[in-house]
Amino acid sequence: MKRSLLLSVSVLLFPFISGAQQPKNAIHDPVFARGFNVVCPDPAADTVCGVLLVDSTATPVWTLRQYNSKFNIVRNIYENIGNRYHFRVPGNGNLLAKAVSVNPAKGTLTMECNASAEYKGIRRSEQPWISLTADTPTDTMPLSDCKGLRLSLAYRVLSFEDCMGFLADEKIHSATYRITLIMRNVRRESLSFGKQFRLCLRLFDNRYMGTPCYAGFEGNNPPLPGEFSYYPNSAMYIPNAKLPRVKQSVELNVELLPIVKEALDAAVADNLLPDAVAGDWEIVACDMGWEMKGTYNASIQVKKLQLTAR
Repeated sequence: MKRSLLLSVSVLLFPFISGAQQPKNAIHDPVFARGFNVVCPDPAADTVCGVLLVDSTATPVWTLRQYNSKFNIVRNIYENIGNRYHFRVPGNGNLLAKAVSVNPAKGTLTMECNASAEYKGIRRSEQPWISLTADTPTDTMPLSDCKGLRLSLAYRVLSFEDCMGFLADEKIHSATYRITLIMRNVRRESLSFGKQFRLCLRLFDNRYMGTPCYAGFEGNNPPLPGEFSYYPNSAMYIPNAKLPRVKQSVELNVELLPIVKEALDAAVADNLLPDAVAGDWEIVACDMGWEMKGTYNASIQVKKLQLTAR
């Protein structure tokens, strides 16, 4: 009888015990239920020009950016079918220039970016490229307090169309979807105090099956020059090291601290950041989305977004 009672109490307590052990998600709205503040396409203005509302009673914590685009998603065609919220902008002819869809019940965000509606023919090397990204502040996460840092999400490549073929130049043209964690140096004694660095995981890149490592400062679009960016080899975070193609899905569950340390070691070795030590930095934001440097049309859906520390 006592054993049966003890077992019953254990079963009742288990949800509370296990719940207390669950790490907190540092991303405030991981299901995108609050919608998006929208920044106008002109990077020089960099001002919010509208809102994509999902839950009309909540203030968005995500910001949608659409730099260098001819089409503003604020002037969208809106549809709400069931629990799916669709915002889309017509481009040339019957082609959409871009579209954003949210299903809060499933926690999905779909971002479609069609560069063939933007470029006349092939993008030139001196021409700014278009992007469609979403970013949000996170809970501040000092790396000095972290024994582990885990990023998890699931994503699926819904579509990809190459409108360039043999005319593409890999040095100039690409279609890349990435998720980025933005970190800031908070140790006042550090030579890097106040600087930011970006840890970028490429989830899709039409040029590669497996992406190479890159460490350096980036081009003529945001992030602005002066911010160090690190792209690890995809073998460090993608199952089988292979980026997915159309209709393929991937589940990521990545321990990030070893990648952060590798990034900062590379920054010091190449004199890109002075005295960069992992414990001097904290995570402050997350962004993800498309960077279209060539005439490509593509769509990806992301869900189960979670960033946790222990």
